[in-house]
Amino acid sequence: MTGALRRTLLACAGISLLTAAASAEPLRVVGNTQVFEIAPLVLASKALPEGSVDVSLGGVPNLWDVELSSLTLSVSGDGPSKPRPSGQLADLAGNAETQLLHGTVAHRDGRYLLTVVEGIYRLVGRRSRGIANEADLKGKTIATMPGTSAAFYLHRLLDRAHLSEHDVTIVPLSPKAAADALIAGKVDAMSMWEPHAEDAVRALGRDAVVIQPVGEYREVYSLHTKEAVLSDPRKRSQVVAYVRALITACNQIAKDPRKAQELLSAVHGRTPNEIAAAWQYNFVCKPTPAITDLLVEEERWLAAQESRAPRTRDEIARLVDTSVFGEARRLSPERR
Repeated sequence: MTGALRRTLLACAGISLLTAAASAEPLRVVGNTQVFEIAPLVLASKALPEGSVDVSLGGVPNLWDVELSSLTLSVSGDGPSKPRPSGQLADLAGNAETQLLHGTVAHRDGRYLLTVVEGIYRLVGRRSRGIANEADLKGKTIATMPGTSAAFYLHRLLDRAHLSEHDVTIVPLSPKAAADALIAGKVDAMSMWEPHAEDAVRALGRDAVVIQPVGEYREVYSLHTKEAVLSDPRKRSQVVAYVRALITACNQIAKDPRKAQELLSAVHGRTPNEIAAAWQYNFVCKPTPAITDLLVEEERWLAAQESRAPRTRDEIARLVDTSVFGEARRLSPERR
């Protein structure tokens, strides 16, 4: 049965997609609960019937692995959150686009659905170490997490200055450890997501230098799934209902982020003002234009790091499926 036919039958029976989604087992959504990008995923779940969506700690690897993988664990940072083992795979995963590329080397059925948040990254360095712009990074020691969007941001900055990772010393550290190392003077700079960049800026004071070129790469924190979820009519209806709520959540946060910041404050133990100071985001909830071009570029970068052949453009293009967004957008209240 096609998606369109199923929607027609449900409409004729007086049953909405939302009701159909609520009657099934919960939609399992995972994401890094220690990053601010999780806010719209949580707010969207709260807008749907209680018990219809379960949001817990995890990432793209949990689409295929019930246990929290070492990669997801490291990306989860140093916060207190623990995964809630459900014994079941995730249906949806919020993660940066780099993690989809990692996961789909072994699992070709992974899919990008839409971009939830653009993370506007900042490289933070010490002015006293002779850093004023990206050209000054040559020969410096820089903390980041290899294979992540933060490491790709560093790659882009180095490329702007006609440098490469071979021109610097990269120290692989978790998010909080990277900020701590910079604050303690153990490294010269760090490339990491928020709120850790803001932590370093505040601690270094006048010695902090921020490198943030206008229009440079932004993290594409996205919603991902796999083919088996999309091809299951009941699961797909749940996903469409969730994406509808996600679009609304992003619109609300973009207009007024205070509710999201208060939610994050309760989770992170930071004040809303501290969270607002690190608010380096665009909440979009729509597919990124030319997403395939970006994924192809990142695939070449990751493949070189992993000493493997990069996948072809056609192989990467198959990872992108924006059909759920199209369905959700047509049914969204904003379009009525």
